[in-house]
Amino acid sequence: MKDRNIIELGNLFKNSSYGFQMGYAETHSSKSLVIKPSTIEECKEIIDYCNKENIKICCRGRGFSYGDMILNTDELILDTSSMSNILSWRPDIGSISVEPGVSFASIFKLSLLDNWALTSCPGGMDVSIGGAISNNVHGKDAWKNGNFGHQVTSIDLLLSNSKIIVIDKGNPIFKAVIGGIGLLGVIVKVDIQLQKIPSPFVRVRTEITKNIGESLDLIELRKKDSDFSVAWVDAFSKGDAVGRGYVSSASWVEENLKTSIEELEKSLTKPKFIFGFLPSKPVWYVGRVFFKPVVLKFLNKLHYFLARKSFAKSGKYSKPVLFTDYNFMHNKIPDIREVYRPYGFYEFEPLLPIESSKQSLKDLLELCQKHKSESLLCGVKSHISDDFLLSFEGNGYSIGIDIQVAGRPQEKINDFVNALSDFTILNKGKIYLAKDENLSKITFQKMYPSYVDFLKIKRNLDPQSLFYSDMYLRLIA
Repeated sequence: MKDRNIIELGNLFKNSSYGFQMGYAETHSSKSLVIKPSTIEECKEIIDYCNKENIKICCRGRGFSYGDMILNTDELILDTSSMSNILSWRPDIGSISVEPGVSFASIFKLSLLDNWALTSCPGGMDVSIGGAISNNVHGKDAWKNGNFGHQVTSIDLLLSNSKIIVIDKGNPIFKAVIGGIGLLGVIVKVDIQLQKIPSPFVRVRTEITKNIGESLDLIELRKKDSDFSVAWVDAFSKGDAVGRGYVSSASWVEENLKTSIEELEKSLTKPKFIFGFLPSKPVWYVGRVFFKPVVLKFLNKLHYFLARKSFAKSGKYSKPVLFTDYNFMHNKIPDIREVYRPYGFYEFEPLLPIESSKQSLKDLLELCQKHKSESLLCGVKSHISDDFLLSFEGNGYSIGIDIQVAGRPQEKINDFVNALSDFTILNKGKIYLAKDENLSKITFQKMYPSYVDFLKIKRNLDPQSLFYSDMYLRLIA
């Protein structure tokens, strides 16, 4: 009966499809109906129908969450990417109102022309504002500006009864929606206060470090004279060199430099070629053959050697770089997910408290080596605390770990997942939900004890649990 009702619902909307869906990491898929409404009225129609026919709704932005947060097996995915209008922009005060499907790139095309910037931007320029709120994303300035939710001033939320409530920072619901993984309603409008900046350009300096301890010391030092910082770590190095790498820090250029819409368009357009001349998909396809730990170890060693040679003069600043080129640098390497296909990859991002971070990050890197799960790209960022209920926050450091599925028995992956989860709990840390698809319910509850308060708010706003996902089923329901 439900299958028939889902098909009937899909027939009511032109912008709908039924088939297999995957998270960004492409590790597994599940079948569901996807509808892309373009108006609030269409969202209400969907909600009313789903309430009547007992169909669960998973809210999805532009699909950059890695795992099952944006999957809803045999149910409905409400994709808000077509709700992508900028409703108002006040360049005199830096205030913007947008629909949930608006991307970071769309905002920067406007705001940088007037010297305003979003803070706590992730590395992907196509991430939607709705998704950024639901995951309370973070960036290279999280240690200074907190997570994304700090700049949000109000949210219009469409509830399971088809009514819209407007919530701001004084409302307890606000703390649940920010970082609330899309489980409380459909975000239909967002007001944001941007940060005034002296120019749309930054100067970058890169400094080599001998181990993870030096990297953390340097990050702390650069907090005194920088606006952004991130460390690259060689996850394969051992002994006294565990975690060697470099720290990249950046500061806004104080001179009154201006950009143009043409320059921004170029910066925010994904190239079709790697380094401007290598066709991306064929290169990554061939690269799968060599994408193995022994090759990755060599590439990390080579990368460190070249970085040490290039940045021998410690503390030297680059020429002014457009902020979007600095922050979204990974977008300059197109289609990199091709190298992980056809099985995808797992991404883990633990956040560990600052008090014991030097030892705990060293131990974590050695744990990855023990399980032969060293990360190809391994970045370290600094964070501060906030009071959003399911937020990835805390005074400490996060580290990104990605491993390919190909060539790894599932049993070995499970062993690593369990070891990593146990290690994170033992060190009083937490794992980022936007990239998770492996935590157990018990582990989640230990890492995010405020889920109890979150559930109270959900039961009040959504008593029938209309808003749902495979992650909700796995961790909370």
